[in-house]
Amino acid sequence: MRRLAIVFTAAAATIALLTPALADPPSPGDPGTPGANRPEASVSVDSGPDGVTIYIAVSESSPGSSSDSSSSTGPDASGGWSCTVDVMNIGNATREWFEQEAPLHPGESPWIVRCDNGYFAIVWLPVDTAPADVEIVVIQGDSVDPATVAAELLDHVPVPDIVIGVNPTTGLVAVPSWFWIEGYDGAPIIASDTLADVTVEVEITPTAYRWSFGDGATLQTTSLGQAYPQESDIRHTYEQSSLSVGGAFAVTVEITFSARYRVNGGPWEPLDPITRAFTAAYPVQQLQSILTGQ
Repeated sequence: MRRLAIVFTAAAATIALLTPALADPPSPGDPGTPGANRPEASVSVDSGPDGVTIYIAVSESSPGSSSDSSSSTGPDASGGWSCTVDVMNIGNATREWFEQEAPLHPGESPWIVRCDNGYFAIVWLPVDTAPADVEIVVIQGDSVDPATVAAELLDHVPVPDIVIGVNPTTGLVAVPSWFWIEGYDGAPIIASDTLADVTVEVEITPTAYRWSFGDGATLQTTSLGQAYPQESDIRHTYEQSSLSVGGAFAVTVEITFSARYRVNGGPWEPLDPITRAFTAAYPVQQLQSILTGQ
């Protein structure tokens, strides 16, 4: 089961961002195969622009567990949950398994999570992940804090890669330029994660778009604008060329999102709004009149 999914509700499309973590080794020959006394826990992965967090949700009956959540990236005094994560070495014993599983995880590679108390898991992380960007968080099964999970999800909700569209592609002084947003239709975005039977959903919805056109002028709207050849309602007329600012104006749109979360399908609770900003360079020229001898 995928742990985190981002849903664009207007398009009715679901993009799974996180891959399933295998709590048991894929074959008896895998390195680090745990014994019968291995603690019981489930694993989920939260991957975003700020790094990767691996959550280990400990069941109540797990030996050596603690009632406190802890980050386990080194020696840990809370019940022996001291864990490390490393890229998995693919040898003869695991090659067949890897060849079967790798096509299911494009752009990802397997990593091994090992804990001092014998816990072992395999997770799939983005291929460009650096060890310094990975954090392991151990959470006792009966102490999952939904608000903490919601805050973590909110930090990692990936807003689509928005592009600022403009017409004409090179602006002219005293001629209105039209602007719009490409790559996002303004639909709510939902992220969810499940830890120890607690499912937390976070939803963000755009409420305002604040445009800065690089020459000191701003505009706030609830519209994404309209792509050319339609006439966009987001427009600006420049009074001077962009030569004065190095050749191009920095046009920025800052999107404010309202945010909320719910637990196990219950009522929605508010979260603090978030903002995301996107910028494009826009050259503007001054038309010159040329006298001829004719």
